Amino acid sequence: MFALAAGAALLLETAAPGTTLRFGMDTRGAPGSFVPALEGRQEDHRLAPQVTREQLRSLTGIEVDILRALARVMGATPEIVPTSWFDYEKELVAGHVDLILGSWTPTPQTPAAIAASSSYYDWGILVAVRADSPVRTLADLEGRRVGHIPDPAVEPAFLAMQDGLQTPFVVVEDGEKLFEELFAGRIDALLYDSMYVRWRARQGAPLRVLGKPLNRLGYHVGVLRSRPDLLDRTNAAIKALQESGELAKIRGRWEGDAASGR
Repeated sequence: MFALAAGAALLLETAAPGTTLRFGMDTRGAPGSFVPALEGRQEDHRLAPQVTREQLRSLTGIEVDILRALARVMGATPEIVPTSWFDYEKELVAGHVDLILGSWTPTPQTPAAIAASSSYYDWGILVAVRADSPVRTLADLEGRRVGHIPDPAVEPAFLAMQDGLQTPFVVVEDGEKLFEELFAGRIDALLYDSMYVRWRARQGAPLRVLGKPLNRLGYHVGVLRSRPDLLDRTNAAIKALQESGELAKIRGRWEGDAASGR
């Protein structure tokens, strides 16, 4: 599996010799990181991305922009190694990559050998309805059908809403199917991550967001604990990009003004 990913690795920039950093990243996650020509292609996401070096040249996304910015501040040449999100931690521990970046946050199952940077991207679960929906507030969802995917990140927000509303909740296995159900009118609202919802709305999808995220989560860079110098450099770069406002500008380009409210 890794041999395929490594064969398609791509250097994004050129810095001083000897400063290349290999970033493990799943290249199939719009709008975080994706190849436009391959968007929507069906793959087994538990396997490494089926992507060529030439296709990687058009890789784009919020987190690709953030990766480039981090590497620039760190004075390094970033090399993206296409990696399944499910294998991020395994590939890092095996030494096949230097860092993992791309919708990752540590869990209780994360190996003790891995340390997480500070959050470079704060996000949460949003409630969205169709643009023409009469629903204006969360209270208006009483008795209406609300869809969500079976994702641990969604569960706390889902349970909080469930406590306050008497409404049928519908589990939809796939994210794209969830949006199809909303646009077709088979559900009245959905719960999904703020990055994707805001990007879809900015792309012109007939969506309207109800308020701010129901919870607050973060995405982090994963680094081996045996490389504390690299973790320190990563945290310093994240802090510098936050303080300069560059991270906020990147989000604004992809998510619009709503990103400022996280």
